[in-house]
Amino acid sequence: MAITDITKNSGKRLAVQFAPFIVMLIAFYISTFYNFLLFHTLAEMFAVVTACSIFMVTWNARWFFKEKSFFSFVGIAYLFVGILDLTHTMTYKGVNILPGLESNVPTQLWISARYLESISLLGAFFLFKSRIKAPIYLFGFSAVTVLILLSIFVWPIFPDCYLEHAGGLTTFKKTSEYIICLILCLALFALYRSRNRFDSTLFNWLQASIIVTIVSELLFTTYIGVYGPTNMLGHFFKIVSYYCLYKALIETGLSRPYSTLFKDLANSRENYQALFSNMIDGFARHRVILDKNGTPVDYEFLETNPAFEKLTGFRNVAGKRVTQLIPNIKKDPVDWIARFGKVAMEGSPVRINGCSAQLGKWFSVNAYCIKHGEFVSIFEDITEKKQAIDALFVQREWLKTTLNSIGDGVISTDKNRRVSFMNPIAEELTGWPQADALGKTIEKVFSIDLEPRDCSCIQRQPLYLPEDLSTPFACKGMLIRRDKTRIPVEETVSQLENEKKEAAGIVLVFRDISAQQEYQKKLEGANEHLEEKIETRTQSLYQTIKRLKKEIERRVAAETRYHNAHQEVLARADQLRALAGKLTMAEQAERRRVAKVLHDGIQQYMAAAKLHLSGLERQIQDPLLSESAKKIEETIGTCIQMARSLSADLSPPALYRGGLVSGLRWLAGRMQERYQFHMDFASQISGLSLSEDIVLLVFESVRELLFNAVKYAGTPAAKVTLKIKGEDRLCLSVRDEGKGFDPSAITVSDNMKQGLGLFSIQERIELIGGTFKITSSPGDGSRFDIVLPYEQDATQPIPYDDEPAGESAASDNDAVGKRSSKKNNIRVLLADDHAIFRKGIFQALKETAGIQVVGQAHDGMEIVELAEKLKPDVILMDINMPGINGIEATRRIYKRHPEIKILALSMYEKKEYARDIIAAGAVNFISKGCTASEMVAAIQNAIVTI
Repeated sequence: MAITDITKNSGKRLAVQFAPFIVMLIAFYISTFYNFLLFHTLAEMFAVVTACSIFMVTWNARWFFKEKSFFSFVGIAYLFVGILDLTHTMTYKGVNILPGLESNVPTQLWISARYLESISLLGAFFLFKSRIKAPIYLFGFSAVTVLILLSIFVWPIFPDCYLEHAGGLTTFKKTSEYIICLILCLALFALYRSRNRFDSTLFNWLQASIIVTIVSELLFTTYIGVYGPTNMLGHFFKIVSYYCLYKALIETGLSRPYSTLFKDLANSRENYQALFSNMIDGFARHRVILDKNGTPVDYEFLETNPAFEKLTGFRNVAGKRVTQLIPNIKKDPVDWIARFGKVAMEGSPVRINGCSAQLGKWFSVNAYCIKHGEFVSIFEDITEKKQAIDALFVQREWLKTTLNSIGDGVISTDKNRRVSFMNPIAEELTGWPQADALGKTIEKVFSIDLEPRDCSCIQRQPLYLPEDLSTPFACKGMLIRRDKTRIPVEETVSQLENEKKEAAGIVLVFRDISAQQEYQKKLEGANEHLEEKIETRTQSLYQTIKRLKKEIERRVAAETRYHNAHQEVLARADQLRALAGKLTMAEQAERRRVAKVLHDGIQQYMAAAKLHLSGLERQIQDPLLSESAKKIEETIGTCIQMARSLSADLSPPALYRGGLVSGLRWLAGRMQERYQFHMDFASQISGLSLSEDIVLLVFESVRELLFNAVKYAGTPAAKVTLKIKGEDRLCLSVRDEGKGFDPSAITVSDNMKQGLGLFSIQERIELIGGTFKITSSPGDGSRFDIVLPYEQDATQPIPYDDEPAGESAASDNDAVGKRSSKKNNIRVLLADDHAIFRKGIFQALKETAGIQVVGQAHDGMEIVELAEKLKPDVILMDINMPGINGIEATRRIYKRHPEIKILALSMYEKKEYARDIIAAGAVNFISKGCTASEMVAAIQNAIVTI
């Protein structure tokens, strides 16, 4: 696109944007010729309404502004400026709302309002980091405004501003106007200094508003009479300044926060969807099945993810019960059904670790309730982890038994040399029970006087240890027991190392050698043999210690992996709670799929069967058989009605074709038809631009609220209202005059059956950025308000007439009528993608005198070609066909051959479903559930229609 084109488009947008405001200024100017009081009132009321609007918008949207304190302060300030301006308008000379007041009073109110406005604008730029709450601002401005009004009307201490018989404007008034201009200039400078805090568009509009206000104040310093032209021009500049404030604080100031909010929400949804699709843990959603006593006896699989199928090996389990997949599950000691049933019925989450005998695996299962009677489970395969823990337990028991069984004392410490283990022999030799010794230093528990001749040390000290313990250290000495007695011992000290080969503690193995010393002299000859034996035994113990060290390292590593996996499972469980809202779209997709099966499959076959019976009935001579065939035909018709009703309940066509408003109108008729419940629906909006998931969520929420009204409210009617709130909020209200209830008593934890539906609606509405409010009390009815973000669609839907338009329609019908009257048979062409249904129509029509079926087509392109080739009198056209649909095929045939009469076919009976094809050129609409005689009559009527 060229730069000139962009400039032209920008100019057009600005012209369209400012045209209404310019028209309003012209209207204000024209009003001055009629009555200056009218102009003055309109100008001041424009400013008052704009000021109040600024307050309402900034007050309710203050949490979304980047600079909360600034916008809250300015919004509250303009509320009270508007109050003073409104009082100024009411007391203006000639209005006579408050008679008896001179021109001085409205001038005093004017100058006080300008002081309040200018000082507030200047002060707002010093509040960016303020933590004062908005209600305090509101209280402060209220106090100041009351004092101003009291000083003018009650105490009369406010300086005179206009003396009607003494020169007009007073010196105080003129000086005040210049002071106000100075304050506004300072505010303009402060705005420029703070420009980086604001969006560029917002900054420009605020700057323009302050500059125009300064010009307006300068004009008000020169007028002589309150009805003078300078006064009028000053009011025009005031209107422009307030318009700039509107563009800055209401239009521009709100668009940025909300656009950012919706962008963040969309990004969050994409992240949640990616997480759900790539999770490695198994996920399944279930519905609990109860017996007649309300006891859980089974549960059904509703949905699973690929990871679940990979972990369990089960495929296509949706709709199946667990007892079908695992027949012996009720014999399992874990009692899965009862524990999961408790989760679904009571709402408390649970974690279960159990073994599946059929799958031969151990699973860690986290179960959560998503709504009453349903729960989700998250599966993790912990078979390897369980095997590792079992092996570690066996090794630990083996080690414990070994250490408790050997005849030597064994003491182990941590890296800080504090006792962590003592076997019974060590307790007996040291006199320290393990319970008392744990946590104490090794020197306190094992104090020994070494014998220099038996070790490398040269002095006597408690438990001498060399710095290098890479190899075991052995020596002998006198063990000082807890009771201060001494026994000779020999000891071996080994160092424990962690996985980094760092010192993690020591192991001290010692024994009582009293008997050795007693018989030492007698056994000197066997000393060498004894030393060899001791060395061998020491080496054996060393190997045992090394094995112990390895087992401890394996245990530490296993516990670390277990801890990390546990933390990961907890994090994923928290994330999955937020993904529960995504299940809504999956449910709606399944409902549409089932509705499509009913419409395109079952109903088509039943309609064909009904047509076959209709033709058969005319051939049966036996009255009894004919009556039976007629009853069968009626029964099939009833089945068609039931299937059509079920299809509409599952997936309302009006909702998917016409949007939310059309769907709610359909729901009103449905509630009246099925429950004799009157739904009074009123909508102020004709076109909406909402995503499909939001439309479905709002529709299902309204249907759930109406069902609650039918079951619990005790009233035959409810009122549903759809309207716009603000510029981008959609408000939907459901009210009834029923029994009402206490909302605080309806909670998920206290009353699961009654509260879960409302709780689910609230959670899903808040997920998409909306609000759900319940207003009710016993005996006063109930009201439910849903507020959602939306965008207005600029293109309104095109209304279709029930009959096609065209100047040549009547003449074409005359021509066809004359041509058909000269023939013996009406030539009919069939178009339907269901072969069974086409065969049924063919059998029904071939037995009818005066009608000849000349061809059949199964898609849109084929019927267009056959119509061009065969030129039939009547075409029976199905609305939904592959290729091009029946609507487009009708449009093409009608354009080329308007003399061919086209009858629309559909499984629905209501004519509004065929509006599009009738607008394309069809002459009438026939339900596929009609009888053969009704179809013949429709064909004949199409030929004779003028």
